[in-house]
Amino acid sequence: MDPGWMFICMFLFGEVAVILTLIMPMPSNRIRQFTIGTLREVWNKYPYLRHMSFVIMLLDLYFLYTSVTFIYADHAFMDQTQYRIRLFREQRNAYLTGFGLFLFFVLTRLMDLHTQLYHAREAQKLSESQKKAQ
Repeated sequence: MDPGWMFICMFLFGEVAVILTLIMPMPSNRIRQFTIGTLREVWNKYPYLRHMSFVIMLLDLYFLYTSVTFIYADHAFMDQTQYRIRLFREQRNAYLTGFGLFLFFVLTRLMDLHTQLYHAREAQKLSESQKKAQ
């Protein structure tokens, strides 16, 4: 396996694990705070992780570009069997890279939504406690 594809696959598995953690039902706001806080702390504490994820996204974009250019290019010179095998691989690679890019944007949006939900629930709890105090 090409090392670039190995990094992309490992990053894709990591993205899926984090997204599965974020889409699980959170029974309380305290658990949501812990989950989001832990993920943000890891993201902010290790800048090499942040830089490496952006490098992998650029690698993802490059591999997507090469896959799509092969898919839509003219291949009259290739044998039909070789062409179909290569086309299958390039289509598979295009799906993997596209899915990885899509999940990266889904992951950032989920983090934003959970943060907004946490702050909204905290504000609601604060207003309810002030109403009870009056």
